[in-house]
Amino acid sequence: MTTRILHISDLHVGKTEAEEWNLERIVKYIVKRDWEGSKPVVLITGDIVDDGKEQQFVLARKLLDDLYTNNFIVLPIPGNHDYGRNGNHAMEKRFKYFKNEFYRMENVSYPHIKEINGHYFIGLNSMKAETGFFEGLLADGELGGRQIHDTLGVLKKLDDRPPEQKVILHLHHHPFLFPDEDTLTSIGEIVGHRLEDGEDLMHKISGRVDFLLFGHEHRHLNFSSTKLSKKYRIPYIMSSGKSTESCVEYAVNEEGEADENTKLKEGLLGRVIEIKNNGTCTVDTIEFSNA
Repeated sequence: MTTRILHISDLHVGKTEAEEWNLERIVKYIVKRDWEGSKPVVLITGDIVDDGKEQQFVLARKLLDDLYTNNFIVLPIPGNHDYGRNGNHAMEKRFKYFKNEFYRMENVSYPHIKEINGHYFIGLNSMKAETGFFEGLLADGELGGRQIHDTLGVLKKLDDRPPEQKVILHLHHHPFLFPDEDTLTSIGEIVGHRLEDGEDLMHKISGRVDFLLFGHEHRHLNFSSTKLSKKYRIPYIMSSGKSTESCVEYAVNEEGEADENTKLKEGLLGRVIEIKNNGTCTVDTIEFSNA
């Protein structure tokens, strides 16, 4: 049986009516497509809403509800916008709104582990350690030592798994600086937009996961087979752009730099991963806007 994963991110429900209308189109596409008997696990890597408001979460759940009623497995994780206004003012109470709409009766904690068809989905909360006045006013994220420690403990137990069983790690913040960012942009990332303990995470998961999926940057790029992938011994490293807004997927060179002269796809984008029974994997970008 083929296991499918559909990765979308940064929905920003509540920002504009356009984002909400585009999300309706995306959900309609997912529900109506013929998945040949293997519906995808829908991963949403954060920033589901724009300001962390309770009514935005209620609306987001309503817009996504057809996925639940049609028996899709949906695995959302929170991002900085889910925790507060404009993604720059993290408030712990916002996570309660997220949990109430998307996990309800489940006592969700992180790392959040789900085994599906023998594959292991590990969701992280990159806003978990966002406490304190200063940190709460920026868009950066932090996993915290305990969450990284617990994640490593889970991964160590999976070290001896058969090669056809895959580990999919998904979180909101990108855990490294993008290789093509200039010095000024990189400084901005370091000051208030990055995952603060991203390097620690990458060191701990090196050689232990098969897929690393994230959002946050609104760039739809595939870093697989680049120096990043080889350095951390992770076969597939992919970011999702803002799925509810038109964006471009550029070709990525071996250095991990996006080639802005080579557009691969443009529109409302998502990514479909297929894992065959023998462990072989394929990756494709979906243009929801053309559906």
